[in-house]
Amino acid sequence: MNRITLFLFVPVIMVAGDLKDTLLKAKREHKPIMVYVKAQECQYCAKMKKTTLSDSKVQANIKDFLFVVADKNSAEAKKYLPSVRYTPTVYFISSKFKVVNTVKGYLGKEDFNLWVDDSKAKLGMSTSKNVTSSVSTTKSDIWMYDVESAKDYASQTGKQLMIYVDKESSKWAKKMRKETFLEETVEKALSNFVWVKVQKDSPEAQRYGLNPKYAPSVYFMRADGTALATAEGYFAPKNFLKWIAYAKSKI
Repeated sequence: MNRITLFLFVPVIMVAGDLKDTLLKAKREHKPIMVYVKAQECQYCAKMKKTTLSDSKVQANIKDFLFVVADKNSAEAKKYLPSVRYTPTVYFISSKFKVVNTVKGYLGKEDFNLWVDDSKAKLGMSTSKNVTSSVSTTKSDIWMYDVESAKDYASQTGKQLMIYVDKESSKWAKKMRKETFLEETVEKALSNFVWVKVQKDSPEAQRYGLNPKYAPSVYFMRADGTALATAEGYFAPKNFLKWIAYAKSKI
């Protein structure tokens, strides 16, 4: 029996059917894989298929990946894939079965192309000329990037929202990403929050009125989008824990 392992803090998986065939083909032909995990009742899966995966620039950018679709609720997915709580989820996997990026939630074509390019860069592949920005690599398996689908997920799971307004060029934003959010006590304190990251002045931030004077800034919200607290500027772990406690006191 074939045994294939994905090496990025995910369990050993046994693969079958189309997924098995794709992984074995990837190994045989030395090609990377993009696994798109969906669910039949997922409105954002349908939206992503229609507006993102059908886009000509996205299709051109993923043409060097072997592409396979897995249904979250199928017996095969439950048996053979790492646990997926929210759909859509996309795994970018090397031909040696290492997950190089995990993207949760709906993404528009521009944002998704950033992740495709970031995955290509990690895999040593040529990147798309259509994409010039870079993607932050801070724990991509934790962050979501679309506010509306994050609200939906929070509502489904009984969690709150933590929306982090980032700025790639800010040394303080980088420091908060790399130090504050990776602090174990902070991660534990935020376990009942869905983590969402948007870029300052981006269409996604503007769509939801997330226009802080400073980046980084953090908006704590209920699942319905009503405010709990807003922490503007950089905060070291000790001080950020106070903001988390304050936000929780408002729930």
